[in-house]
This record gives sequence, C-alpha cells and structure tokens, in this order.
Amino acid sequence: MNILIVGDIVGKSGVLKLQNCLKEIIPTEKIDFTIVNGENSANGKGIRLKEYEQILSYGADAITLGNHIYYRKEMASLYKTLDRLLLPANITNLEGNGCIVVEKNDIKYGVINIIGRACMGDIIEKNASNPFDKVDEEIEKLKKKNVDYIFVDFHAEATAEKIAMGYYLDGKVTGIFGTHTHVQTADEKILENGTAYITDVGMTGPINSIIGLKKEVGLNRFKTGKYFKYECSENESMFNAIIIKTDDNTKKAISIKRINL
Repeated sequence: MNILIVGDIVGKSGVLKLQNCLKEIIPTEKIDFTIVNGENSANGKGIRLKEYEQILSYGADAITLGNHIYYRKEMASLYKTLDRLLLPANITNLEGNGCIVVEKNDIKYGVINIIGRACMGDIIEKNASNPFDKVDEEIEKLKKKNVDYIFVDFHAEATAEKIAMGYYLDGKVTGIFGTHTHVQTADEKILENGTAYITDVGMTGPINSIIGLKKEVGLNRFKTGKYFKYECSENESMFNAIIIKTDDNTKKAISIKRINL
C-alpha cells in the first residue's frame, strides 16, 4: 500500500495547492489512502465545514486537526458529526472522533489524532490528558475493529516529545508522523520494529510567510513582544508531504519518503 500524508494546510492558497497536487500525485504515485492535516485551512486558523468538504473532494480520506480546534466556535457542535474528521483524542472538553476507521478497497485503515502538551500553550495544557496513555487506548479501540493499518498524527511543538512518542509506538502502529511546526524535518526513517516515523511532515501553505503568517505581522510580534492580530499570508504555496509504503503481507512500513513541491 502507498499512503500519502500531507502537512498542515494553511489558508486559501494552501487549499488550492492541495487540490492541484493531489490531482497529480494520487494517480502518479498510485496512492491507496490519503491523510491531510487541515487544522489551519480556514484562513490559517481552524477548519470550517467548507474546507472539510473541499479537502475530501480533492482526494483526502481522513482529515486530522490540532491546537486550533477552539478557534471556530461554530464547529464545536459539528465535530462529532463529521465521520472523516479527527480531533486530538486526548482533548477532554470537546466531543469528536479521536480515532476513525476508513474501509477502502477492502482494506481497513485506522487513523489516530493526538496532541502534545509540551510548549503548546495554556489552553491545550489544561485540557489535554496524557498523550502516551491516550494513544494506547485508541490503539486498542482500533485493534478490536480488526484494522489492517494504524497511522498516528501527533500534533506537537517539542521535537523531543515527538521523538519519544515515535519510540513509544514503534511496533504498535504502521506510521507516526508529527504535525504543527509547519517545517518539514529531514529525519524520516523506519524504526527498529517496523514503524515509519518523521518528526514533522511540514506545511502546505504560503512560501513567502512565517509558517503561514504574514511576514510583517510575525516580525512585529517577535521584534516588539506584543500581540498583533493573525493575518494569513496568501501568496504561492509549497506542498509538504510524505509517502509511506507498506508490505501487503506483513502490514509493516518498508519505506518513507518526503515530498517538497
């Protein structure tokens, strides 16, 4: 199987870039299943029903989220009704899917969304339970549903926390990939017990920006130490993703490669 995983979609230009790239990559790379992190797709902050439907229509099979789950208040009542959308499973004060099973061409794909607690801000730290304990619970749920593969989106800031989770899940899941920092890391690997790993998939969003934020806004924030309203940059976007290839017999990952377009 060939599984495509796309890094955080940021803003309108990121959504457009996703559409254009999936149209080419899915047939060319013979992709069987696609996971997209859409937590910045609505003008850089959260996701709306509009972006959820667009991303699925472009070829995504599952959409993961992250720390911007609180930004779109109108989505709070919708999260649990959208069967291809995942919220971090260890968030304790919102209802939604922490894991889902998608059956496609007689293969059952399990997807888990987890959020880190290190350096993620007060709201997340107060409302997120231990991700290591929670991911075990979600894996057990998926095993009871006899899934063929399990993939984990670990939405976290600290690279050490992500690396620790990678080693913790080695052999328990098919692949674990980090999201959130919007910068693709060059440490993709197959871990000792057959789990594909990367610290961060990267970003599908505006190139001429500070991780999606307008440069002048980001510069003012860092230079002055003051808050300036978030403004998503909307120039030409890059596309960051990974492709995990699995052995159809052992169901283990055999390769992982980065894509940067």
